[in-house]
Amino acid sequence: MTITCSKRVAVASCHDKINFGSVLQAYATQRALEELGVEVNTIDKRGLGHAISEGRNDYYLEHLFDVDLYRAKLGFVKHRIKQKLDADFGKKMAKRKSAFSSFESTHFSFTPQAASFEELGALVADYDSVVVGSDQLWLPVNIAGRYFTLSFVQPPVRKVSYSTSFGVSSLSEKYLRKTKDFLSDFSAISVREDTGADLVEKATGVRCSVVCDPTMLLARDQWASLACSSSIDVPDEPYVFCYFMGKNAWNRECAQELAKQHNLKIVAIAHPDEYVKADDDYADYYPWEAGPAEWVNLIAHASYVCTDSFHGSVFSNIFEVPFFSFRRHENMGAQSTNSRIDTLLRVLGNSDRICESKDAFRAAMANEIDFVSVRQRLNVYRNESANWLKSALEL
Repeated sequence: MTITCSKRVAVASCHDKINFGSVLQAYATQRALEELGVEVNTIDKRGLGHAISEGRNDYYLEHLFDVDLYRAKLGFVKHRIKQKLDADFGKKMAKRKSAFSSFESTHFSFTPQAASFEELGALVADYDSVVVGSDQLWLPVNIAGRYFTLSFVQPPVRKVSYSTSFGVSSLSEKYLRKTKDFLSDFSAISVREDTGADLVEKATGVRCSVVCDPTMLLARDQWASLACSSSIDVPDEPYVFCYFMGKNAWNRECAQELAKQHNLKIVAIAHPDEYVKADDDYADYYPWEAGPAEWVNLIAHASYVCTDSFHGSVFSNIFEVPFFSFRRHENMGAQSTNSRIDTLLRVLGNSDRICESKDAFRAAMANEIDFVSVRQRLNVYRNESANWLKSALEL
């Protein structure tokens, strides 16, 4: 039962990205705070593009010769170009964008837009706290952008980090200093991964809490309720749901092997982050019009899930769907974000679902997941994290 109080909280999240995990964690943060009884608004950051870009552009100029960084960005550029040059592909992406826009307008309670950090600071001055989280909001480029560091928030408004992720396992000395500086006036800090806690400790000398992703603060029945609002039907035939953000073709081959072994169809979200050739023809169904609610619904009704996505693994555990968590990056790669999945599956007790090779995938196929144990661990993690959030907001 929701208990109301007089606290007002604004949320700085990544609500405006066409990314299922980003939008669902932004939605979950708002919903979880509403469940705590506070008056909550998500900060509408769509007017801040220029202000945020100034710092981000400086970061890219500083890293002009960082091959790994620009290689990671190349896929996004190709994705944009293909939408322009390939009319059919552009129409498919337009359907997805429309579904996200509809979800955003329906499920968020926004603040008015601000055009500068100064305007935004004045706007949030009437709130008791501003909460930043979760996603990979403290990537170095986002630290440079200054929005997700809450640089616009002035005392006595409290700054709180809930389950924020650095997205990487190491920071340069320069960005460790920046991290120390912007965290110095936070009232409460929590992160999503063990490596994030390591980075906070390295920067500040203080160990912070590791809490669950906001999507895990909501119970299965709450997500099932959202799934019921899906505007598309799930296939009548049993299926494997695939959500791959990386380029590894063998991940898709494993999904095909699984589907063939169990006589299942494959339903796939293709090209979620960038255009990947391997996505073009391995699945039976491609629901281009799927938005966040539809994505949740497709996982909820799947026989299996194959994914290299953190949130793909999260929702598989929430809905207790057998899943396989593939690697998107090499662990030592500069752009690796594997730590978040490692932490998640360690806490839930199913690290054996990580597939770093076809042999590991086949070994995982032979093992059943103890979802009774997962459910118990998830409930403990959820309750501990919710209690941390209540304490951080002084509720």
